[in-house]
Amino acid sequence: METTELQKILNEIPSYTRFLTVNEIDNLINLIIEMPNVKHKRIVDTVDKKPLIMLDIGESDKTALIIGVPHSDEPLGSLVVTFFARWLATHPEVNGFGWRWLLIPILERRGMQLNEGWFNMPESLAAMAKSSFREPTEDQYEWTFPIEYEDYQWTQSRPESLVIKEIMEKEHPELLCNLHHSGFTNGYYYLSKDFPEVYPKLTKFAASLNIPLSDKSPDVPFGQMLYPGFYQMYGLKDYLEYYKKKDPLVLPDLRRGACSDEWYQKNIGGYSFNCEVPMYLSHKLEDKKLSKKSYKKMVEERYNRKKSRVEYSRKILDRLKEYENMADPLLLNLAKKHIVNAKLSLQHEKRILEKSQDRTITKAEKFENSVVEDIFDLFFLGQIWRVAESICVKGGAPKICQLMEAYDLEIKSLAKSVQERGAFYQIPIRNSVKMQLGSILIIADALKNK
Repeated sequence: METTELQKILNEIPSYTRFLTVNEIDNLINLIIEMPNVKHKRIVDTVDKKPLIMLDIGESDKTALIIGVPHSDEPLGSLVVTFFARWLATHPEVNGFGWRWLLIPILERRGMQLNEGWFNMPESLAAMAKSSFREPTEDQYEWTFPIEYEDYQWTQSRPESLVIKEIMEKEHPELLCNLHHSGFTNGYYYLSKDFPEVYPKLTKFAASLNIPLSDKSPDVPFGQMLYPGFYQMYGLKDYLEYYKKKDPLVLPDLRRGACSDEWYQKNIGGYSFNCEVPMYLSHKLEDKKLSKKSYKKMVEERYNRKKSRVEYSRKILDRLKEYENMADPLLLNLAKKHIVNAKLSLQHEKRILEKSQDRTITKAEKFENSVVEDIFDLFFLGQIWRVAESICVKGGAPKICQLMEAYDLEIKSLAKSVQERGAFYQIPIRNSVKMQLGSILIIADALKNK
């Protein structure tokens, strides 16, 4: 694909001012499926018994499977898929650029609807914290694919996971892309295999959108760099091997299956990648000068801060216990599991701290382990607030509504502190859509010619 051809497509992307709701995306899809050259089918009922639609556009012996909203708090992919599907339908002359495209606009529908409270105001960290929702890891699409590895076994898959497994078994796609996006890191890619041919072009492309690429894997301590900003895809096996060596006490409590890419590589092959576009950036992530802080001191402070907040959140949940029967069960279950997992994570951190060697950290590392960590705590406070709100709106005791209001002030205070210390700024949604769609087209084109 020529650069001018790629630019022509990307220039047609609308200037989105917000994310669209599930109903709005459904309305767009209903219009798209009426267009010529667009096939579609209902592939499964979701975890909450709602239909899941897959679009089928283009004629080719090469098939790409693109999945929007693989995590419920990552709505960007729904915009990418609806724009791309409509563009392909109105440009039949390109015949899908030599590919047949299987496109799923929204995979985690229930969870995405539970995030809609912040779609109109993505610039507000407090609004995001109080409206954000993500399933516990063991209940997510992305981490519930079946797997057997040594003495570990996982069979508890979501309906969405099982149907994607069935589609991959039937269609054998040559390309798989889950449209993930991150929150408060620089951008980065995960790739199933090293692909040196695309690194310079994708690096230049990200720079043209003013999206810096991360110089380390932001998600896991065992991330393997293939090229600056590009990392080896990881899965459950990598977690098991890491903890086996570093902290075996974690293993009995590890609850997750394989990720979609892991299952795809083992059973189908082909090429898979994720383009992790951030929602927010901060120039402080780029500061590689040494700070005056030691690694051990930083981890110790982070541990004590998280321990205090987890204990505080547990006490708040205890105060809600009397009214649990009025709480939204999905939100309550999430908050309870978060506290359990946070306690396990704290135990792991303490053991790792005791074994770690000391060193002086950079200012970027200090920023990541103070301000960015505070963001995760902020969102956890929002989860607890939301449980209290679900009780209050059902006529719960006035003291619960008062507790919710007090908690609201705390959330707003921490959100303001994070914003001021972090100097975060929002990436234009249009640029984020450009980065994901452009990355798909660049990699698809390189694979086609390989």
